[in-house]
Amino acid sequence: MLFAMHRAKLSAALLLLMTTLLTAESATAPGLEELKQMAARFAPTRLEVDTSHLSAGDKKALIKLIEAARVVNHIFLQQLWSGNLQLYRKLQQDKTPLGQARLHYFWINKTPWSEIDEHKAFLPGVPERKPPGANFYPEDMKKEEFESWVKTLYPDSRTYAQGFFHVIRRDAAGK
Repeated sequence: MLFAMHRAKLSAALLLLMTTLLTAESATAPGLEELKQMAARFAPTRLEVDTSHLSAGDKKALIKLIEAARVVNHIFLQQLWSGNLQLYRKLQQDKTPLGQARLHYFWINKTPWSEIDEHKAFLPGVPERKPPGANFYPEDMKKEEFESWVKTLYPDSRTYAQGFFHVIRRDAAGK
């Protein structure tokens, strides 16, 4: 009898928790119609290209440029946020209308944050705002920590750390 009472209380608590989480998600993440309105702010543009005047070599080069652009897209997704690629793959699996709207708006922004809405999250389960250091710095790193750390480096390493083409990661000890 005592076990049944505890089980009933546990079930009620779980139900309350799930209801709270679902309510919080629906309150913070836009629904299907709102996502459609958000995406409608962007005008699709069809690009038509006449390649008939290109040489065979130029056509091959163009194909290579398109392939390179796809690689750069992948790199760009990685650079914006550490969870981006995994989230993108997850969104591709969701075939519901809401899932497809989320995927469409994600692809417009290349992140779960709306660029024209002050980098506010439009998907549940992600940080509320886009991390300021993107994926170039540890997500928990504050500006002050970076500035303090960079002062400890030799001049060549300092230039490297402050450059545009490098990523800062923590070591196994969290430093």
